[in-house]
Amino acid sequence: MPVLFSFDTETYPIQPGLLAPPLVCASIAQEAPGSEQLLSAAQSRAWFREALRSPDIHLTGANLAYDLGVMCADDPRLVDAVFTAAEAGRFHDVAVREALLDIARGLHGVDPMTGRPLGDDEGARYPLALLVKRYLGLDISADKHAPDAWRLRYGELDGVPLEEWPEGAVKYPLRDARFTMDVHLSQHRAASSVANGGNLHAERDQVRAALALHFASIWGLRTDAGRVEELRHRVEDEWRANRARFQVAGIFRTNGTKDSKRLAHLVTAAYNGAPPVTPPSPRFPEGQVATDRDTLLDSGNVLLEELGKSGKVDKYRSTYLGKLEAGVAVPLNPRFNVLVSTTRVSSDYQQLPQRGGVRECHEARPGYVFCSVDYAGLELRTMAQRAIWEVGYSRMAEALLANEDVHTSAAATFLGESFASLLPRVKAKEATATSFRSLAKIFNFGKGGGLGAGGMAYHARAKDGVRFCLLAKVADTCGVERVPVRVQGKVKMVCAACVEVSRRYGDRWLDAWPEQRTLFARASALTRHGKFVDVMIPGANILRGGCGYTQWLNTPFQGLGAVGAKLATWRVSREMYADRRSPLWGSRLVLMVHDELVAELRADCPNRLHDAAERMAELMRQAMREVTPDLAGAIEAEPALSQVLSKDAATVRDISGRLLVWARPAEEQAQSRHQEAPPNSCAMNIG
Repeated sequence: MPVLFSFDTETYPIQPGLLAPPLVCASIAQEAPGSEQLLSAAQSRAWFREALRSPDIHLTGANLAYDLGVMCADDPRLVDAVFTAAEAGRFHDVAVREALLDIARGLHGVDPMTGRPLGDDEGARYPLALLVKRYLGLDISADKHAPDAWRLRYGELDGVPLEEWPEGAVKYPLRDARFTMDVHLSQHRAASSVANGGNLHAERDQVRAALALHFASIWGLRTDAGRVEELRHRVEDEWRANRARFQVAGIFRTNGTKDSKRLAHLVTAAYNGAPPVTPPSPRFPEGQVATDRDTLLDSGNVLLEELGKSGKVDKYRSTYLGKLEAGVAVPLNPRFNVLVSTTRVSSDYQQLPQRGGVRECHEARPGYVFCSVDYAGLELRTMAQRAIWEVGYSRMAEALLANEDVHTSAAATFLGESFASLLPRVKAKEATATSFRSLAKIFNFGKGGGLGAGGMAYHARAKDGVRFCLLAKVADTCGVERVPVRVQGKVKMVCAACVEVSRRYGDRWLDAWPEQRTLFARASALTRHGKFVDVMIPGANILRGGCGYTQWLNTPFQGLGAVGAKLATWRVSREMYADRRSPLWGSRLVLMVHDELVAELRADCPNRLHDAAERMAELMRQAMREVTPDLAGAIEAEPALSQVLSKDAATVRDISGRLLVWARPAEEQAQSRHQEAPPNSCAMNIG
C-alpha cells in the first residue's frame, strides 16, 4: 500500500547559473494533521535516501522537480534512485495535477471565477499559493512576499541548529508541507467530479518529463564571448543607423521618443488617405491609424517598411543581448512549463530567431558537441494517425507510408494534375510546380488546425514572408486591395487576393486529404453556434474540455506529438543520467523545442559521439512509433552534430556512414580546440 509524504526543501536563493542551490533544510508531512516535521540538512539527506529505497513511499510536492534537483545536486549518488522512482510513478506534483485537472475542465491557465489569465509566480503556472486559495480558502501570498518573509533567506540559517531558528523560519516550511499535502488530497477528491478523472492517470508521464526538463535547465547553455561581442557590435551599429534615419524623417524625436502623429501621417499618406485602423475602443470609437509592424511592412513606402523591419533589431537589443552576455560567465537556465492547454511544452527558449546570429552565440562546452534531433514533419504523422483512429482511414497516412512527397501530392490536387505528372516538374524546379509545392507545404502544416482563409493568408505573410497571391501567380503586386481579417481577436488588414487564394486552395487541400474534410465537418457540427465541446487526445486518454472549432481540430494531433516527444525526452534523459551502459551516459539534454531535442554529447571519443547521437535519435523514433503505431514506418528523426546552435546544422556522414560534426567552412579549423575530454565528474553531476 503506497504511503504518501509531501516533501519540500528550503535552500539558498536561486541565482543566475545556479538552479539547484545548496540545501538548508526540508519539511515533510503525511495525511494526518500534526504529522509535519522539519528536518535539518543532514536529516533531510538521510530521510530522502531512505524514502527512495522504500518502494511503497510516494512523494508529492509543489514544483517537486526543483526539490529533486536540489537533493541530487547535494548528493549526485542519488540520481539513479531518483530516476528509478520517477519511472515507477512514485513522484507527484500538485502544479502538474492542477494543470491536468484544468485541461479536462477547459480552464487551463485561467482563474475559473474571473477568467483572468493566471500569473507565473515562482516560475510555475500553478504556484502553491494559488492552489491553497483555490482548495483551502486561505490567502498565503502575503506571507510569501512580505519584506521579512523567510522564503528567500534560509541561507542565513545554514549550519544553525534547528532549535535556535526563529519561530517564523520554522513555521514557514512546516506550513508549506501541510498545505501541499492538503491540496494533493483535495485534488484527488475533486478529480472524481471532473470528466475523465481529471486526467490524473497521466500524472506520471508529465512529472517524468518535468524532471527531465528541469535537469536540462540546471545544466543550461553557455555562450561564446567572441560571437556575442560581434553580435552586439552589429546590432548596436544597425540600431544607431536606424534611429538616426528615423529621426531625420521625424518619426523619432531627438530625445528618442516616437512622434506618433508624424508616423500616423506617413502611414495615411502611404495608403492614399485610407489607412488600416485599430479596432474601436471607448477612447477612440472610430479606431486610430494602425502603425503596427504588418501595416508598416505592407505600406509600399520604403521608409515605413524599414521601420517595420527594425523591430527585429530592437528586440535583439532589448531581449537577447543581455541574456547572451550573461551566458558567457554562467550557464543560461531555460525554464520549461511541461503542460500548456494542448499538453505541449512551452519555454522561454522556444522562440530564438532562426536567423541573425542569436542561435550561433550558443556554443557547446569544451569536450562536448551539440546534437539536435528533429522529427521530420511530425504534425503530418500525428494528424494522419488521429484520422485513422477517428475516421477509419487516412489518405495522408498512405502517402507518408509510401514515402510519397505529400507536398507535391497536395500541389497536384491544387493544379488538377496527377502526382506522377507533377513530380518530374518539381524535381526539374519548374517555376509553377515549385511555387505550388511551396503553397501546398504551407497548407499541409497550417490548415489541419482549422485556420480560416484570412488567418492562413495573414500567418503565411507574417511568419514566413509568403504572399499567397504572388506564390499562386494570380497577382503581380500584393495588397492592392485589403480586407479586414480577425486574427486571434485582433483585426488585421490582409491582401484580398491572398485571402481568395487561401479560400480556394484551402478547399482543394480538403480534396487532397478527404479524411480531413470529414474531421472538419465533425468539428463544425459539434461547435455550431459557438458551442464548446470536449476532445480526447487519442492514444493518450487525455481530455481537453471547453474546445472551440480550431481547438477541437488541432489539440488531438498536437497533443499526440507532445505525448511522444515527452516520452522521448524522458528516455533520453534517463540514459544520460542513470544508464552507464548507454553511449548517452554523461551527456546532457539542454533544450526541448516542440518536435526537437538538443543535447550536449560527450566528445571525448569519436566513436562514442557517433553512437550517442544515433542512440538519441533511435530513442526518439521508438517513442513516437509507440504513440503513432499506424505511422511507425513513416517516423523520421536524424541527428545533426554541431559546435554551435544553428538552424543550418545538417546531418553529415563520412563514407562509412559515421556522423561528423557539421561546420561552416570558416569554422572547420577551429573545431579541434573544442575536442578536449570532459572532466570525469561531469558524468555524475547534474549541473
